[in-house]
Amino acid sequence: MKHTTIQTLILLLTLSLFATKARAWGEITSYVLDAPDEKTLNTISTGESLPLSGPGARLTFQAKRQTLAVNYFFVQISTNGGSSWSDLANPSLGTSYESYGFDISTDVTHIRFITKTGATLRKYYKDVKVTRATTLSTSTTTLDFGTVTNRTSSTQNALINYNNTTYNQQVTGTCTDPNFTVTATTVGATGDNQQIPVVFTPTTAGTHSGTVTLTMNGKTVTFSVTGVGQTTYYTRATAVATQGGSAYVSFTSFDAATTASVEKNSGLTTAANASATAYYRAVAHQRYAFLGWKSNLSDANYVSTEAEFIAPAYTYNSENAATPTVKTYYAVFEEKPNVITLEPTVTGYDTDTYEIVTLHRTFLQGYNTIALPFATTVAALTNRSDADDWVAQLSAVTYNAQDGYTLFFQQVTNGRIQAFQPYVLHLGQPLTDPSWSNIELTEATPSTITPADGYGSTANPNGTSFSDWQMTANFTAAKSMTGLYGIVNATGSLQLGGTTAIINAFTAYITPPAGAAGVKVQSAFTDAFGNVTLVQGLPTDASPASSPATSTSIYTLNGQRLKAPSRGLNLIQAADGRFKKVLY
Repeated sequence: MKHTTIQTLILLLTLSLFATKARAWGEITSYVLDAPDEKTLNTISTGESLPLSGPGARLTFQAKRQTLAVNYFFVQISTNGGSSWSDLANPSLGTSYESYGFDISTDVTHIRFITKTGATLRKYYKDVKVTRATTLSTSTTTLDFGTVTNRTSSTQNALINYNNTTYNQQVTGTCTDPNFTVTATTVGATGDNQQIPVVFTPTTAGTHSGTVTLTMNGKTVTFSVTGVGQTTYYTRATAVATQGGSAYVSFTSFDAATTASVEKNSGLTTAANASATAYYRAVAHQRYAFLGWKSNLSDANYVSTEAEFIAPAYTYNSENAATPTVKTYYAVFEEKPNVITLEPTVTGYDTDTYEIVTLHRTFLQGYNTIALPFATTVAALTNRSDADDWVAQLSAVTYNAQDGYTLFFQQVTNGRIQAFQPYVLHLGQPLTDPSWSNIELTEATPSTITPADGYGSTANPNGTSFSDWQMTANFTAAKSMTGLYGIVNATGSLQLGGTTAIINAFTAYITPPAGAAGVKVQSAFTDAFGNVTLVQGLPTDASPASSPATSTSIYTLNGQRLKAPSRGLNLIQAADGRFKKVLY
């Protein structure tokens, strides 16, 4: 029986200790002071000094007075370890326990309760708690990563001091420069000089800098970061002596950007070129510039005399024609800025993936032609949202004796612009030098669009049909427009090019059938609602003086509205409300 009682007492003591720990470090709130026991103050007396185990945010307790007791009950705080005290509060006590709470500053080190002169009878207090404050500070002002090879990572640690109201808080971070990232770190209730990893992974050459913001439990701190991105790869060139004095050169590139060894397309010299000379052809990959030759990668200086540039190769002269000296050199390259400007006056461009692609061109308000070597949208092109910005493609060609040929261009849903395809681009306001981000440029392959509907060969005295018309993307500078149609001004007029007419790259042109020469040609633009804008054509090489006709609507003879003219008689309603019958 006695043994059982002792076991019970041990069990109760264990549960009591566990409960105390649970109170001190609860799931929601933790305390830097937790004194649950009831304490008593005599008529005039001072309670014990209660130390805090960290920075506090709020004091709570329960208190009461004996019946008829005069109040004079004070809460005091100390910020210097109990050497001196100041009053925090003088709560008015009732004769039964009530709860009280007061905010305190994080520099408070001790709490105590006292009764002062004039107090009578006893005062009681219990369940004294101080909630732990959340604080975050850092001794780190800046992290300098130095020079780091592009697309590889370097890590440095920022140091923080912190206090949490709960365990298992995450410290997260962001940076104004995306080349720097912060590794999220879970921390406990309190800590000094906690390491928070910051990673620098440069993607472009040059200096990168930014501000890192760390966040923990609603608190933030900041510091600066800086680093230099540099990508260098090396081409190892070895002259190999062969019988007869021929020297051949092989190449292996060590690309620090990808940490991979790959063969570069530089090839071997021919025997005819290698009698006494070993040719070191160091061919730079796109976005890299040749810096020079080194005998060893650890050399501080480049070789200035033994390896020199002779177009189109870098060469080393061996000592003897019969037995060329076998040596190894490293061609060193550095990454260039990964940007490109597409020049409509230049035919061709470097195919590669670019961070920024700019088209050096001014688009007029109104109608233009456009063809691009990558897919995009009108919104991405203009960087705005405007109902007057849209693209259209050749969809139909009609013919009648009175109006001649009418080329219908249908607006494209969602403003999609496919790579290499020809479009008419309409803008509500001018646009200069549009740019895009993260674009892969491949070799230009112009596409041709043939209308899907229109007149038959029997409707045309020249025996042509709608399928004989074509609209083609143009990626050639100063292309001759002789005998071809183009949108020559912002009004959307079609004009047949004369002997001196040209267009630049990233545009489009229309090829008519041979039998269409000398016949009137006009354009018509159909929107998503079936409204049509007719635009009169211009004579050959005429100046851009026409303006678009007013918007019209198209109906069948029985009054059904059409998105585009149908074969046979159509009713065309002009903006002034008048109708006319047109045969297509």
